[in-house]
Amino acid sequence: IMPIIRNTKIQTIKNKILNSKNFSINDFKLEFPDEGKIWVNITLRTLSQYSFNIEENIVNDGGFNFHLTIANQKKKTVIQTIQRPGINKNKEIFTHSDIDECIDAITPWLKNLDEDLQNTMELNIEDISDIDDFEETLNKRFTNENERFSNEEQKKLRAQLDKLKERIEKLEQNDDSRKSLDIIEQSKNELQTYPKKSWWMKLYNRAKDANSILKITNDIQDNIMSLLENFNV
Repeated sequence: IMPIIRNTKIQTIKNKILNSKNFSINDFKLEFPDEGKIWVNITLRTLSQYSFNIEENIVNDGGFNFHLTIANQKKKTVIQTIQRPGINKNKEIFTHSDIDECIDAITPWLKNLDEDLQNTMELNIEDISDIDDFEETLNKRFTNENERFSNEEQKKLRAQLDKLKERIEKLEQNDDSRKSLDIIEQSKNELQTYPKKSWWMKLYNRAKDANSILKITNDIQDNIMSLLENFNV
């Protein structure tokens, strides 16, 4: 089955996410349908109401004419992005001249998404099977997807991450170990800003993408799962 859009466009979309400083590509579910009006669907795994669609839609062309019924208004097909969150609202629709312009809109959408995750306190808001399993574990552990870490929980996690950091610092320092230390520090700094589910998923995906803790401790999933299993909610 071939998607509606070309593989080169799909790779460009993936590159937009790969170039993000705040997200891993595995933070999202990406779908490229082979038919229908939706060409691209990008959904945040931990908060499904956050998404970015590229769609081909039919809209009225030009101003309203009193002599024509609504059914007889002239129509045209346009390409649009449906962004949650948008620039100012939780959902915004933008019409673009072509798909490249749509793809360029992914970068500012990721920025808006990161800002919302950090600043919104009350919103209703590559082995994929491993990621899905981890997501399922998070869903079972944290039924409230907007729940934040308490001060005591932050203190406990920082202590656990510091122990892992000490283990890595005792090893011979190289690019892998330095990347691991960066991941740990970045995750520690985000304990106050992200909901629990999003924080755990970001930690898992950063480490998995970097593949650095894998080389140092032999099993990335066991390390993150161990932290999660010893975290009392």
